[in-house]
Amino acid sequence: MKIGIIARVNCSSCVRIARRIIEIIPSDWEIILEGKLARTLNRKGSSFRDIKVDIIIVIGGDGTILRTAQMSEGRILGINVGGLGFLSEIEIGDIEESVYNLIHGKYGEYRVMKLEIYINDVLFGKSVNDVVIHTGKISKIRKFSVYIDDKFIENTSADGVIVATPIGSTSYSYSAGGPILIPSLKAMVISYIAPFGSRLRPIVCSDKSKISIKAIGKHDSLVILDGQRQKVINENDRVDIKVSVEQLTFIEMKDSFFERLRRKLIKDVVN
Repeated sequence: MKIGIIARVNCSSCVRIARRIIEIIPSDWEIILEGKLARTLNRKGSSFRDIKVDIIIVIGGDGTILRTAQMSEGRILGINVGGLGFLSEIEIGDIEESVYNLIHGKYGEYRVMKLEIYINDVLFGKSVNDVVIHTGKISKIRKFSVYIDDKFIENTSADGVIVATPIGSTSYSYSAGGPILIPSLKAMVISYIAPFGSRLRPIVCSDKSKISIKAIGKHDSLVILDGQRQKVINENDRVDIKVSVEQLTFIEMKDSFFERLRRKLIKDVVN
């Protein structure tokens, strides 16, 4: 078994957890450490892009997991250290038990959708959570033309447009008023950031659809993938989004999607 370990090195708890996991992992398993973490632990390491393993243990938050998904290859097991950590499977108090379960093969897996994002027919990248097309200047509203399968939907004045996967529907799209899509749905959701004067509400469309977005006006806009990668576009550019045949696999220990949803987003206690 080949295991990758990635952790936020500016978090002392994350580094301490990584050190403990290294102690637990069987000696006949190969451990690949991300470069910055390796230097912190005085070990040899690899860059994000060179990590291609069976399972990647990611210690930090959702941002660290999304960066890992963008740059590394392997099934992901997330350990949440602070923050919401919706994509993380393990909380602080369950780390050692979970790692031992991992060693003994006591875990499940689930796959999530990825999006492919094209700018003027050239692949820009892939995302797990969402793609955001946002005005390039703070407090500068602009108009976005939205198409589904090349059919015009509306010109919407807003700060931006979000296209999210089911797993991404619990993140930025949710904060913008979009619905939560359960992971088994093969769909995407289009949500708007601070829309002005629009009667249009978030739209859910099939995973077979192509969503196209054009920013109207002379000011530049940004295309942002999972909050990790971004590119400037102008008024002549078209962004096409569709579902990729490639998927991302997460390791699942005990929480179902609905248990995680209840615990991390709803947080209501029934007495």
